[in-house]
Amino acid sequence: MTNRLSYLSLILGLIIVSSTFLVFRAYAPAGAAFQGYVKPGYTDYAQSGVPDFDEKQPQFTTDAGHVQYSWCVPVAVADSLWWLDSKFESKNYSNPVPPPTISDHFSLVTAYGPWDDHDPQNIYGLVPDLATLMHADGLGVGLGYVGTMYADIQPGINAYLAEHGVAGLFNVLQSDFPTFNIIDQQVEGSSGVVLCLQFWYFNGGVWQPMTNPEFEQGHCVACAGANSTTNQVLVSDPFYNAFEAGLVPGRSPVAHTDTDTTVHNNASLVSQDAYNVVPYMLPPPPGYPAVVFELQNYLQINGFTADPNWHTFIRGAISTSPTGIDDVAVTNLTSAKTILGQGFTANLTATIQNLGNYTETVNVTAYANTTSIASQNVTVASGATTNATLVWDATGFAKGNYTLSAYAWPVPDETNTSNNNFTDNFIITAIACDITGTPGTPSWPDGAVNMRDMALVARAFGSTAGSGNWNPNLDFNNDGTINMKDIALIARHFGNKDP
Repeated sequence: MTNRLSYLSLILGLIIVSSTFLVFRAYAPAGAAFQGYVKPGYTDYAQSGVPDFDEKQPQFTTDAGHVQYSWCVPVAVADSLWWLDSKFESKNYSNPVPPPTISDHFSLVTAYGPWDDHDPQNIYGLVPDLATLMHADGLGVGLGYVGTMYADIQPGINAYLAEHGVAGLFNVLQSDFPTFNIIDQQVEGSSGVVLCLQFWYFNGGVWQPMTNPEFEQGHCVACAGANSTTNQVLVSDPFYNAFEAGLVPGRSPVAHTDTDTTVHNNASLVSQDAYNVVPYMLPPPPGYPAVVFELQNYLQINGFTADPNWHTFIRGAISTSPTGIDDVAVTNLTSAKTILGQGFTANLTATIQNLGNYTETVNVTAYANTTSIASQNVTVASGATTNATLVWDATGFAKGNYTLSAYAWPVPDETNTSNNNFTDNFIITAIACDITGTPGTPSWPDGAVNMRDMALVARAFGSTAGSGNWNPNLDFNNDGTINMKDIALIARHFGNKDP
């Protein structure tokens, strides 16, 4: 069986309306917002997540009369790769800039002219490049068919990755007849995913593939999100804009008027459409496994037909997945001070290690027991280690012994979070300037600011970090030197006692 994936002209079916069709429309109330995971947007240049490029443009077909548009596969793959390029542009460059400024720091998508790689007009180079490498409409192989062979998609993407010098950074995986769980895992990972759909008609116990030359056998869409609770997939469809038409749940975060087919060349203007993914419960078409999933009522919702015997089966999911990993760890947490007066500050040092393959910006939060006391963002190169200085202001904290910990919030796509927390060390809070204790236990504050405290400060007067008589507990104002400011502070609090 030939596995060609294309939409040529669907105009003949767009006006079909019947009572059966109205039932199908009721499945998805107009304007309903999609609930679930949505692939994130990036400044340069996929602000709305996965783009929604439109295949119905004369540049995206070999048909001179432009009656049929058959490049759904290269268009859907372009959606996916454009999103991945925007994602890694943000990973590799700290200040991504959208077009028209020319700013390209990752070569998965490159400019096909004197413009930025994410300029809307760049799809007129990207899509034909992909179409040629996938032999859409028989390009390069001279076979004269319409659409893209299923078997050519994965090799075509691999050829594109090699052409752009990033083959070692991605794996292209093909999952035949995937379950919803497989699709969901790939979508919610860091992969770019396209779904290859096949159309079949069930007629009196006999399955018939779509062989009408007007429609061919299938279609391809890019995945923009998924809902594992409702078993829905959110797609950028190269042919239909079902959410904008009010037919299905979905999202279109940037308001726009879909006046012509070039509108969605702007990657921020999308109609991402949600469909149920359900298992087919009767014997499937010939050559299919016993369990196969379909995009429920896809053809009926979009007006191709009102006949419920048409089915849209998911023939395959092809994912372009990064080979690298994102993994950060907190390996140490220290505090120079062991005693901290109420109202004073202490510097905590958290050591962050980047065990992954990409430069990461990490948010690190320090805790005293379970209370958040300070946060800082640090940038760490792959394989590098850096320190985050977190300043704890003990104002309002009761006297006591506090366990210190530091947590590195997971970076995007991080799956190993077991090493993101480090708990060690402790610090004692006491009334301001109380840093001595009863004889024999000088590390425990005794609840009174007296001559013993004053004497310790006097003996350490003039010391700085690293000098022989340095004691960080006596640096009340936390400026790195024990000086007259500290003497003034202890004089001000002299005679104070715990309530």
